Amino acid sequence: MESYAYLSILTENLFSATPTEFILAPGNLTDASSKLTPAQTQSFFQSNPNLGAAYGANPLSLRDIMQDPGFAANAILGRGQANLVNMAMQAATVSVGMRLFKRLLRRPLANIQRNLVKPAFGAGVRLA
Repeated sequence: MESYAYLSILTENLFSATPTEFILAPGNLTDASSKLTPAQTQSFFQSNPNLGAAYGANPLSLRDIMQDPGFAANAILGRGQANLVNMAMQAATVSVGMRLFKRLLRRPLANIQRNLVKPAFGAGVRLA
């Protein structure tokens, strides 16, 4: 669950997509995307990280990256620079939240492990 939270932070801020959208969305880059220079692409996405529909880059999918890797890399760099502080704050929040969550559920998980999992599956299986 924690790994998915970090993955979601990255895909939302770099690709403007959920992890599922990033993997399954169709390639939809327009011809206008090839007319931009790398510097123009980075500056556009740095100043407008959530825009990009005119270029077919909202969301930016894995197929888009395969279709035009240069444009996609520059769009990702621009969005990364624009959202760097936001991503750091979200990652810190997830880290602290997961530590608190694990600490609060330590006794209930130990009880489940001791009374349900160990008798049913043996000592070799553990809940995380």
